[in-house]
Amino acid sequence: MFCGLAWSASKGIISALRLADEVPGAGQGYRLLQFTAPVSGGASGGPLADSNGNLLGIITKGMEAGAGFAVPIEAVIGLSDGTGKLALGSGGALQMPSSQPSPSSAAAVSSRSQDILRAARTVYVASRSMYFTPDSLERALAGQKGFDALGLSLVKDMRVADMVITIDRPLFTYTFTYSVTDPKTSRVRDSSKVTAIDGGAAAARIAKQLVTSWAKARGPEAAKVPN
Repeated sequence: MFCGLAWSASKGIISALRLADEVPGAGQGYRLLQFTAPVSGGASGGPLADSNGNLLGIITKGMEAGAGFAVPIEAVIGLSDGTGKLALGSGGALQMPSSQPSPSSAAAVSSRSQDILRAARTVYVASRSMYFTPDSLERALAGQKGFDALGLSLVKDMRVADMVITIDRPLFTYTFTYSVTDPKTSRVRDSSKVTAIDGGAAAARIAKQLVTSWAKARGPEAAKVPN
């Protein structure tokens, strides 16, 4: 991570991939990279790079606890594909307007999400919970009736994914949440939750919900998911 002074840098590691909703003041509906390098004054807006100099993201803010956050560079690049003109500043500047969208605007957002789900070809599964493994959902999806007809492939590299499914389970609950994110824009295109006794049971229920949702988005033929 590069600081405000020329040719200055501080070292750390990428410690988590989070939704902005979890970070106070960062906005909502997109992903953030969490890292351990300290964010000093003037570092916001600077580059987050790996040891080889590859650009990973744009630094947005640091927390008193020491964690730093950055918008993934693929999300920044993906903004050029949109029709809106959204200025980049702090993490809070990326928050969508708080005013309630008009029905026509809501319909446009829904249509855009359907287009993303319809055009997707590759899926990556991630988990933020020790009670749920990505492999369990991958197996459940592969075995779910109707999945083969969708023309989707499960991939192990998030960089080549058209959709990212992120699973979590809040502590002391039997609720498993999931979100489907467009990695080009880091915007959540679908989300829901299931209640299950363990990760295996949750994977089966999540797979069924996802296949049903994708089938509806991808057209009449794919929507005929067997019961």
